[in-house]
This record gives sequence, C-alpha cells and structure tokens, in this order.
Amino acid sequence: YWCGDRFAQASFRDYAKEKYGTVDALNASWGTDFRTFGAAQYLRGAGADPTDVYSLFKTAPSELSKEARFHTAITIYKGNIAISACDGDTDESYRIIASKAADKMLTLRGVDAAFTLVRIGDQIHISGRSTGATVNVQLILEKLGGGGHFDVAGAQVEADSVSSVLEALKASIDDYLDK
Repeated sequence: YWCGDRFAQASFRDYAKEKYGTVDALNASWGTDFRTFGAAQYLRGAGADPTDVYSLFKTAPSELSKEARFHTAITIYKGNIAISACDGDTDESYRIIASKAADKMLTLRGVDAAFTLVRIGDQIHISGRSTGATVNVQLILEKLGGGGHFDVAGAQVEADSVSSVLEALKASIDDYLDK
C-alpha cells in the first residue's frame, strides 16, 4: 500500500538505499535508469511499472550520436561548472539535444551546474542546468538576455561565433560567483 505522505516517501528512500546501496544497483535490479532514489520512489508510488518508465527514456541512435558531440567536448570551469559547445553542422533538433546533454552533465561528480552552447542558424542557443545547491543558472543567463528558473534556464544570443558567446558566458559566471 502506498499513501504517498512524507513518512512513506522517507521510508521508501531509506529502504531503497539500504537494500540497493546505490541508484546504479537499484537500476540494475529494476531494469531502469533513474538518477535518484526520489525519482524511483515517485514513479513506483504513482503505480508506474519500472520497465514501462524506462522505455520512455530510450534514445534514438541518431540522437545519441548528436548528444555525444557535447559529451566529448566537456570542460570544467571554476571547479564545478561543466561547459560544452557544439559548432558546425547542426539543425533544429539540437535545441532538445543540447538540453538533454546539459541534464546528463549534471550527473558528473563534483558538477553543480552545466551549460551547453550550440549554433542553430544565426543564433547561439544556451541551455543551463543546476542542481540548485550552489549555482543559480537563471541569474547567469539573464545577463545574456535569457531567463528561466534557478535550476533550468536558457538563452538565445545573436552572435558571429560560439566562442564569443562562450567567453560572454564565462564572464557572466565570473560575475555571478564574485557576488
């Protein structure tokens, strides 16, 4: 029986941590790909079959190849901020791919925020993600004309090069961290 109150939620998290130890072990046992015990708890509590949920997160091979362009170009800035840029042959699908890549970059150890940059047409699109612990990506991207929330934000910048927007992003990060 699942009542979903905070006590049941805490009990489930404790149970899952005790039984599986890590989210990776839970995923291996359930055949899923959850990032946190909380996500597994919520979906299980809502009556979702873990294998059905897992199928929702499947990726097409072409999307995975596009996302890999971001993951092979990650740099760590200021010790806890992952940044990756993709320039060259891109299309509209890269808007979503960049967002997914930023989400996955947050799973890197020691990373509290992640930014991806991609040229689409005449604009450089930036996706920002944060764990919410120490970095507010909204405040950083507002300086570049963007917006969003403290943990999810974006911007579109008219620019000649990805590298010039990357330098502006780093300057905005520096300003944010100096305050």
